[in-house]
Amino acid sequence: MILSAVRDPYPTRDKNEGALVRRVEPVVHSPWHDNAPLTEAQHQQFEQLGYLVLTDVFSSFELDTLRAEAERTAQQWKARPDCERVVLEPDSEQMRSLFGVHQHEGLLGETASQPRVLEAVEYLLNDSVYIHQSRLNFKNPVYGSGFEWHSDFETWHAEDGMPGMRAISATVLLTDEVSADGSLKFIPGSHRTFVACPGETPDTGHQQALRRQMAGKPPSLFLDLLEENGGVQELVAPAGSVVLMDCNLMHGAGKNTSDFLRANLFYVYNAVSNALCKPFAADAPRPDFIASRDIKPLTALSEV
Repeated sequence: MILSAVRDPYPTRDKNEGALVRRVEPVVHSPWHDNAPLTEAQHQQFEQLGYLVLTDVFSSFELDTLRAEAERTAQQWKARPDCERVVLEPDSEQMRSLFGVHQHEGLLGETASQPRVLEAVEYLLNDSVYIHQSRLNFKNPVYGSGFEWHSDFETWHAEDGMPGMRAISATVLLTDEVSADGSLKFIPGSHRTFVACPGETPDTGHQQALRRQMAGKPPSLFLDLLEENGGVQELVAPAGSVVLMDCNLMHGAGKNTSDFLRANLFYVYNAVSNALCKPFAADAPRPDFIASRDIKPLTALSEV
């Protein structure tokens, strides 16, 4: 087991039964001001609930162009199902995710530096940021599998060596997020509490874990306590919206048994000051296409 040289404020997967740990870092690192890229109400919502939905970020034309590029890219990579970057559905040969899209030339890479998103993230984190992880996600009708309640940070901390909670994910909705089976759900306010998970990180390889959650499963009792305090909120938003989510927010989704395709671009922004170290609860770090160690700060694209 690799032991990080950084003192761990969030011990997890240490053979214990799990625990609830108070968050150390602030949620928002910048005070609100008149020139902020978010309104005061948006600032307060992200701080209190742990997520924020920004609508109409991308125009209809931009959205159509993104969808076309996403479809072209998916078709190209479907011809390489043996590539580790491609994750297929557990019960079919349909593509579930393509990792590392921020490294692609063209729109899928450029979107990570879209100033309408990047400036909001840099403001909330009060730091320059780099892409820790990126994916093109598909949740196909009938075959689209779900994922259990979890905190992304628990995995990034345990398996990637992310020291603290100074990271935000941005999900660009390529399709409408409707109220139907398979929708994304949050536990508002859960980002203020770290849920240490029982067990150990299995030595079965990251690829299997990407298809089915193997570790980092919060105990039911702790989930019940979080739900009692915050309830459960379903995400409903139109295509072209961007969902900003604190790295520690508890979230999950069921299987997509609806008739609706769900597709999105997912970018994880990590503060440069929060660069990865050795994993806190794994024998070796995951590959770079899952957890990048290139901390070169992003530069916002020029708006036309």
